[in-house]
This record gives sequence, C-alpha cells and structure tokens, in this order.
Amino acid sequence: MDETLDRFLPAYGHRTVHGITLAAPPQEVWAALNAVTLADLPLPRVLLALRTLPSRLRGRGPDLLDRSVPLADLFRRGDRWVTLAEEPGRILVLGRVARFWSPVPQEPAPLRDGEGFLAFGAPGYAKAVISHEVIAHGTGSRLVTETRIQGTDARARRRFAAYWVLIRPGVGLIRRSALAAAGRRCDGPRGGRPVPGE
Repeated sequence: MDETLDRFLPAYGHRTVHGITLAAPPQEVWAALNAVTLADLPLPRVLLALRTLPSRLRGRGPDLLDRSVPLADLFRRGDRWVTLAEEPGRILVLGRVARFWSPVPQEPAPLRDGEGFLAFGAPGYAKAVISHEVIAHGTGSRLVTETRIQGTDARARRRFAAYWVLIRPGVGLIRRSALAAAGRRCDGPRGGRPVPGE
C-alpha cells in the first residue's frame, strides 16, 4: 500500500494507521468492508453529527449522515472525496483537498481524478488521503486503513496541526470502529473474529 500512497502523498505531516487480522478470505473481507454504513458505527455517528452540524445548518451536505449508504459511497457524494486509486478486492484510495479546520470546510474547485489531486498546490489548504487495503494473511486476511494529511504551505500546516490535536482521537475511533464493523459483517463460521493475538 505504501507505494500507492507514496504516489499521491509521499510527504505528510500527520498519519494514522489501523489494522485488524480476520479469519476470513480477502474477497469476503472486501465485501464486508464495502457494506459498512453509519448504522454500524453508533458512537462515530455521533462524532460525525457534531462535526458536520455547521455544514448541515447551512444546507450543505444534508446527506452526510445517511445511515443506509455504504461509507465508501457516502465519502464520494457531492465531490467531497475523489477516487485516487482502486483495485476492487484489494485497495481503495480516496483523496480530498480542503480547509478542514474551518467549521464548514472550504474546498477549491472539485478535483476530478488523481492527476488533479497531484497537480493541486494552491496555498491555504490541506491534502488528505485515506486508504483501505485487504491483504491475504495465512488462511485469513489483514484489513488496514491509513490516513495521511499535508498542508500546502506553512500556514496551512500550522492550522491543520492545531486542528489535528482536537480530532485525532475521533479519527482513530472512526477508523477502528469501521474495521471492527467489517469484521462483524464477515460471513462464515469463523468470519469476523479477530485472529488471536491481534
């Protein structure tokens, strides 16, 4: 996964990595991951409701808390996140450029693809990538998510760093909850159980 992420954001100021090993085959884990919705994440849903409240009060993104839509699809609604790389069954990488620290995140003109994300360099923004990867691991699978963020200039990096102190615990909770929800959704007699020792 590092090679794919390094293509889009090789230098970053902030990073989180979370993973879980499951006793289920990769294709089952991938399907489960892509079926996770906000309905599977009660506490993270509350955090997202608080974070998106200013946007929703201004009539922007009323669908941000749609509990019936898979998270991967919810992220891509309204051109907020763009697909940077995707290999179905193995990896999905999404990217976004915004002033995340604003109550209502301000974004430049929508990015259309990975090339637009790479080319973007206007000051005053932060670039973020989120990846999910399923890796064969013995008779089961390893499901890993990584987040990277980098400001486009020194001022943006300072502003995002202050914001990151506030949101990092919530980001970690959301990522871990999504991984656990994917594990619960796995089918089969050994499905979503984490492998002992993880």
